[in-house]
Amino acid sequence: MFAFPSREHAAEALAAFRRLGAPIAPGGVLEGARLAAAEPSLTEGARAGFVVERQWSLDPSLFVDRLAERLRSDGVELVAGARVSAVVDRSGRTEVRTSAGTFRADTVVIAAGIGSRELVRGLGGDIDLVAGKGYSFSVAAEPPPSRLVHLGAAKVVLTPMGKRVRVAGTMEFERDADRFRQRRVEAIVAAARPYLRHADWDDRQEEWVGPRPMTPDGLPLIGPVPGHPRVLLATGHNMLGLMLAPATGRLVAGLLTGTADPQLSSTFAPVRSVRRYSRYSWRVRDTRRE
Repeated sequence: MFAFPSREHAAEALAAFRRLGAPIAPGGVLEGARLAAAEPSLTEGARAGFVVERQWSLDPSLFVDRLAERLRSDGVELVAGARVSAVVDRSGRTEVRTSAGTFRADTVVIAAGIGSRELVRGLGGDIDLVAGKGYSFSVAAEPPPSRLVHLGAAKVVLTPMGKRVRVAGTMEFERDADRFRQRRVEAIVAAARPYLRHADWDDRQEEWVGPRPMTPDGLPLIGPVPGHPRVLLATGHNMLGLMLAPATGRLVAGLLTGTADPQLSSTFAPVRSVRRYSRYSWRVRDTRRE
């Protein structure tokens, strides 16, 4: 459900979705009693909206747990709680150095989100990748949304997860990818409060910040690190990491086996965004922008 404070907002967004060929539910723009019937959790602050069909959401924590179970059952060894400090590729040997020891491999795939920057720097490269930080928290609401609700004008997403609602939003750019700013959460509360009925905004739980790995052209970086054919990157998915994960996995598998489509591979090749540098070179920083 996409909900807006006016019919004009909703109609404009609906037209854009139709141009994309999105599967819009019958009825088009919903207002008044029709909107309330479609999503009873919304207040009168949501005056118009529409439904895009064949869309899904999931609990990311549960998804990762189930994925880990499946991988282990297939014979994959997972090393939990091991912080990677460096990837080393020299003298025909590739290593991953971690807090749980050093692991040697024929090929290494770096899929560490924004953390990929530091690992590639250790290989003598610099990725044009920045952290676009998003914030989320959960609240109780009665009734909770019956589906994922995107508050278009507020730029906030409401996702029902069990008895609570996960509230997420914001795109914050700064050097410190892990710094938590309470005022960002308060801004999300102020933006979402007029729309969600009977939410306990004072009982917020699981307040969280996470960095999205953003690229200048909006495309992910998938393929060998320049100068290191045994080290592949799979990062820079912007805000679509979960959505693009299966296709990324297929492309990485194709690159490892030599069966990847050359045109597809070149589109996402990191060479367009990874700059090589000497560890002895000088890099000038413009402090006037800081």
